[in-house]
Amino acid sequence: MDSSGPAHRYTVRSPFARTGLTCTPSVAERVARLASPYLTVEPGFSGPGAWQVIADARPPEDAVPESVTALGEVAVDYAVDHTRRHVFHLAPEGEAWVTQSLLRATRAVHRTAASRQGVLFLHAGLVELDGLGVALVGGSRAGKTSLIMAGVLRGSGVMVCNDDVSLTARPDGSGVLGVGWPRSVSVRLDTLDLLFGRDRARAVLASLTHPANRTLPVLRESGAEVHGTALVYPWEYADLLRTEIGRSTGVDALVHLSLADDPSEAGFAPVPPAERDGLLEKHVLALPNKHLNIFGHEPDHGTLTRTHDALTALPTFRFRYGFRDVLREVGRLADHLRARVPE
Repeated sequence: MDSSGPAHRYTVRSPFARTGLTCTPSVAERVARLASPYLTVEPGFSGPGAWQVIADARPPEDAVPESVTALGEVAVDYAVDHTRRHVFHLAPEGEAWVTQSLLRATRAVHRTAASRQGVLFLHAGLVELDGLGVALVGGSRAGKTSLIMAGVLRGSGVMVCNDDVSLTARPDGSGVLGVGWPRSVSVRLDTLDLLFGRDRARAVLASLTHPANRTLPVLRESGAEVHGTALVYPWEYADLLRTEIGRSTGVDALVHLSLADDPSEAGFAPVPPAERDGLLEKHVLALPNKHLNIFGHEPDHGTLTRTHDALTALPTFRFRYGFRDVLREVGRLADHLRARVPE
């Protein structure tokens, strides 16, 4: 892509949708880098009927204002023309925020389209661990990111998705496919210290380029987040861990994850079939996006039921581990799964 000049038109594709993108070539190049390997960006008009995500253009007067405010970040403002299917980025200015804003809106449209097609969204990370596709299920601060990063550093893991994975029962009944999405990886600061040592962790933190990292320290200073957080772009994650990021993988097992406050609480145990449905429902996402659920996302109920049934049929386990022992514990988890999950 050319790195200069006026706005150009691009097409963004996923397995679920095709959308348009109008922005400068340099912003398009940045969007393409952040979206890889999940979404593809190519020059050219996306065609009639597709949603268009637009920067540096004045919206019509009847466009509906939308604002996204994430914890610890500045507000991002949009205007939405539902009739013409246009989403305009308004603020903040600066290439980094324009890039982040366009990607967020584009991702929301594609995830909404996936939802309409019956894709189930789960609060879980997805990793290939010693060749097995493992969905690590759990809420915020359950230890998903730390365990996935430790698995990658150990040499046996490939991250597909850090959080909010999408899952679909294969049409031929051969299992479940998990697909990742482009989003920044939220990493605890003490995870960086633990995995890389304090000096290197400080150098890593200083090198990160997500614009929200300028304001996120406020959360730690205010006590809203005890450990502090940094946002790592997918390409930064790949460079940091010297790895590739997977786009999708079959799911061979579900592991419900939590952190142990005391070593005596750590352990691994199978979840009986009678308990799997209720445990899974706690982590199914009611909406495909944290923000911008404005495009119509209601799925056909039958397709969701098929995916839900396929997930509860998978080998399912609980794994509780001590945060400080994560590098050792991820090896223990891999050993348990190899012994209990059929190839």
